[in-house]
Amino acid sequence: MMIRRRRFSLRTAWPAALFALATLVWAALVVDTVGLARQASSPPVFPTQTPAPAPSPPPLPPRVVAANTADVLQNVAPHDDPRVAKVHPKTGRYIAAWLPNSFDSINRQSFEANADILDEVSPFWYSTDTRGNLLHGSDARDSALIELAHSKNVLVIPTVHNIVDGPDPVPAILRSPERRSQHVRNIVAEVVSHNYDGIDIDYELLESSLRDEFSAFVVELGQALHGQGKQLTIAVHAKTANNEGLGRFQDWSVIGSAVDRMRIMTYDYHWRGGGPGPVAPVYWVRAVADYAKSVVDPAKVVIGVPFYGYNWPGSGDATPQIWQAINDLIQTYGLTVNFAESDANGAIQESWITYKGRKVWFATSRGLEAKLGLVQEMDLAGIAIWRLGGEDPKSWDVIRAKLLQDPFESQRMLNNALPQH
Repeated sequence: MMIRRRRFSLRTAWPAALFALATLVWAALVVDTVGLARQASSPPVFPTQTPAPAPSPPPLPPRVVAANTADVLQNVAPHDDPRVAKVHPKTGRYIAAWLPNSFDSINRQSFEANADILDEVSPFWYSTDTRGNLLHGSDARDSALIELAHSKNVLVIPTVHNIVDGPDPVPAILRSPERRSQHVRNIVAEVVSHNYDGIDIDYELLESSLRDEFSAFVVELGQALHGQGKQLTIAVHAKTANNEGLGRFQDWSVIGSAVDRMRIMTYDYHWRGGGPGPVAPVYWVRAVADYAKSVVDPAKVVIGVPFYGYNWPGSGDATPQIWQAINDLIQTYGLTVNFAESDANGAIQESWITYKGRKVWFATSRGLEAKLGLVQEMDLAGIAIWRLGGEDPKSWDVIRAKLLQDPFESQRMLNNALPQH
């Protein structure tokens, strides 16, 4: 009987002690999260007045980054950036934003107003040629942006894309293991040389036959960047099944294991080449997120959110417009803004206007709030904004209200510290 009592006592004492320890860990994390929230909610402090950027010079022809990268990477010891582990995410979720052009007055104003909660910015600086060399224009390698971002603990993760005039150069790279490896070396050398925090890959509309080659490239690039203490993010086409739509060449289960964060382009549900309709209805975003969560660690899944809309004529392709341009139309013509709450498929949460035979659908702060709620409900990594600059200021109010007091990052860390339960 004594032996049984002793066994019973040990078995009951151990879970109690573990629970007490977990409670202490949880309390510490909550205190830390509250501290970060208070810090992030304070108005951002910037250096003495930053002079307005000079007018951008005429764009130069694309330059080729030298293919010989051995000298750049030689004797560069791998390291871990403490900003990533100790500072990010600044709120309960990652907040990333793409810069589609140079760091001009419009997006700089938005950046400076919200740098206190931004985690990473991805300027659209690079493309490639068929041999894997990086191409860039005069706006790339902007030291002013890099220094300002790092002074505000914002990671600089430039994008390499294949949105180019003429034939797509990426298939030729992927089909050749030698060119693929050279492309990886060129990317890593560029990241190291210019003190970027990583790289973002946005290779779109590839053939499904390149699925294995694309996965091999992402895995190789991830390993190479991680070896230098750098990060890899990737933009992927939205889909709700493995072999569906434009993203059939992207194997999310493989990609998700290789990257630090997977940014899903959950917009363009109705696009410029199709008929008018919501750009990113909530019911569709939820379906995409459901599939993503089933094959990728939710802590890596980032939901893309549009800060823009499409302006459709009576027939033909639509014109993309930032919120500022759409708001100008509303004010100029005294337009009534309609809001689509839902339809037979579920929640939509987008606005639309009509004028002079045209129809405009655009994302609003109300729709953003619904998507942030979805990210929290599903415990996903965060959001990636397309695009920074000219957006509705109310959107940032929503982000601050929803994410500054978000407890889910602490909860996720606690769950990782606990045994299975």
